[in-house]
Amino acid sequence: MKSPNNQENIIVRTLTQNGVFAISDIEKGNVLSRSSIGKLLHKLVDENILHMTSKSGVSVKYKLAVNEQAIDFIFQNIDQITILELAQAWNVSVASAKKYVKKFIDAGVVNKRGLPPQKIIYTYAHVTNNYIFSKEQESIINKYYAYTTPDGQLLLGLQGFIYWAENKSNRKDILRLAQEYVDTRKKYYDDKSNIMLIDATDKLTHVFGKDVFVEKLFHRDFDALPVFGKTYLSQMVRIAKSGHTNTTVMMYIIEKIQPSIDHIISQYDIECIGFIPPTVVRRTQLMTFLAKRLNISCQSISISKVKNLVPVQQKSLKKPEDRIINAKKTIIVDSEYKYKNILLIDDVTGSGATLNETAKKIISQGIAKKVYAFTITGSAKAGIYDVISEA
Repeated sequence: MKSPNNQENIIVRTLTQNGVFAISDIEKGNVLSRSSIGKLLHKLVDENILHMTSKSGVSVKYKLAVNEQAIDFIFQNIDQITILELAQAWNVSVASAKKYVKKFIDAGVVNKRGLPPQKIIYTYAHVTNNYIFSKEQESIINKYYAYTTPDGQLLLGLQGFIYWAENKSNRKDILRLAQEYVDTRKKYYDDKSNIMLIDATDKLTHVFGKDVFVEKLFHRDFDALPVFGKTYLSQMVRIAKSGHTNTTVMMYIIEKIQPSIDHIISQYDIECIGFIPPTVVRRTQLMTFLAKRLNISCQSISISKVKNLVPVQQKSLKKPEDRIINAKKTIIVDSEYKYKNILLIDDVTGSGATLNETAKKIISQGIAKKVYAFTITGSAKAGIYDVISEA
């Protein structure tokens, strides 16, 4: 990327702040001659960076072209841009601008940073990438990798991977690290891209031995991968549980898990659903949102938690026996009906103690004969996993 030019910088600032412009708009407040501005504008039009609103005349105005050269021109002069600024520069509606910018995101030209309802900004993707990745590495990393920076930015694909590799991995061999990521995904996901479910039932046996009351335990994805940290879906769950209402993220989660839940309901003849209640009070509860928005026609069972003076989250307890005690003494299950098969839904599985103890209460109270469980993500530690694809 070349160094920014003062005249070009003025044009970019005018485009993003005011939208389409005439030469007279550039002259105002700038010590630039009409002749020099005209030469630059003709050059940018010839390079297909700017488009003229008419071929000639005093009413000629200029707007940003919708192509990669124009995007490159913009980011030679500014570091980031909003969708409103892009809409003004392109002289289109915000809705149209979102469609245009999505094509550049999909092509790996532009990165989208942030999530609604917070401010969304767009940055240039062709920066800091001095590495020659293989096509396979680039494809897999761009499709699956995500990293949340210490200041809360969500970086996707190669941008996130390079940031993490250079700043957090303590590794200098970035290309070898990229291959390790590809190999790790193949190992844990059986080299399938259309993952639908991960069968983690064996993990319950590993933790609880013969005292397992869950018939089958499924995850939609792993919580984290060794070395490489939180998966994309896991980070979405984390954002959804951060305490801020974020409907966009929660709907993304629903989009990812709905087919998996539908498959379980159909495959195992599920008659009733139970949502594990949260421990910590938040403005918008992810589990409450899922219970309302998931498209499930089954009946639901009442599951609640005893509100003690000091709420204790399962993840804060390190020993499995403490987690069992916590679940045993805080979970309350109630139903006036009897069922053959029930499906429990939770956000994250650690040891599985909450699900197993809830299943134990359901079975011991005669509410159901079999209890299945599904969580959005689960630990990749211990146990052998069966990856179930859509194919």
